Amino acid sequence: MLPPSRFDELEPGRSRTELARLLRDRAFPYPPGHARSAPRPPGAACAFYRSGRDLFDQVDLYRLCWTDGRLVAKDTLQATDTGRKSG
Repeated sequence: MLPPSRFDELEPGRSRTELARLLRDRAFPYPPGHARSAPRPPGAACAFYRSGRDLFDQVDLYRLCWTDGRLVAKDTLQATDTGRKSG
């Protein structure tokens, strides 16, 4: 889980090392298919974090995309396949 306040603090262009204090040790390992297949920046590796704690509720996912150790994009992906909000 990544609290919304921490997600808001993540600034594209900053290094993973600089942002490590805001991130959890592990990303969410089971994003739904629509999240995994959403267009991503070319060459970027993306990780997903749940926006809420309740494992039984569908919550939006935060997607963080990294290239060469720098955050290049951050998005909010809705829990169901209805769209994406850029952040």
